[in-house]
Amino acid sequence: MASTASGLTSSPSDGVEDVDPENRTFQPMSVRGPALVVLGIAVFIVVVGTVASALDSGNTPTVSVRSVSVAGGTVHLTPATTAMKSIVSAGQPPADILGNMAVPAGSRVVRTLNIDQNANQFDRTVYFTSELSSAEVVDTYRALLPRLGWQVIYKGSGAAQNAQDTEVLGKRGSGDGYYWEVGTVVSPTTSAGITPFSVELFELPDDN
Repeated sequence: MASTASGLTSSPSDGVEDVDPENRTFQPMSVRGPALVVLGIAVFIVVVGTVASALDSGNTPTVSVRSVSVAGGTVHLTPATTAMKSIVSAGQPPADILGNMAVPAGSRVVRTLNIDQNANQFDRTVYFTSELSSAEVVDTYRALLPRLGWQVIYKGSGAAQNAQDTEVLGKRGSGDGYYWEVGTVVSPTTSAGITPFSVELFELPDDN
């Protein structure tokens, strides 16, 4: 330890340099670490979002059947996701039900009937008119339902609404764990060449 007139000072240890307070240099703290962490999080979010979007798209079927052949010729179709969007509520009907249904192209919506009123299992009907004949509309659904994965469980005349109506009824299981039925009721063609028909989608109870 060396003594000076102004006080005590320490001798530098071997191999250790003194730091001059007047000429110090500062090393800025590296920001690469935090920046890489933020970048990694951002990439993770993008990847997760992309995968989720792909999975969601995969669960939403698009009607692959664009037309069906009937005795009168070819009937072009409009997906129910467009034609029957008025009945969609709170994610119902499921994508694999509404996404596997269609109506003859050019059909006009007359009204929608909400039978369940959000109090019971889903049961709603859309009423249409078509310029096809009643036979063509009936034949459309007789041909269409099996092609879209529906089991046709009834097809014939004498629907509940009118003895002259013709009904085609189909049943299909859904990814939501329930079976669903679709009922199409076709009325006779009017003198003006218009055919009224309806499409009802309803969820069956657990025991069906």
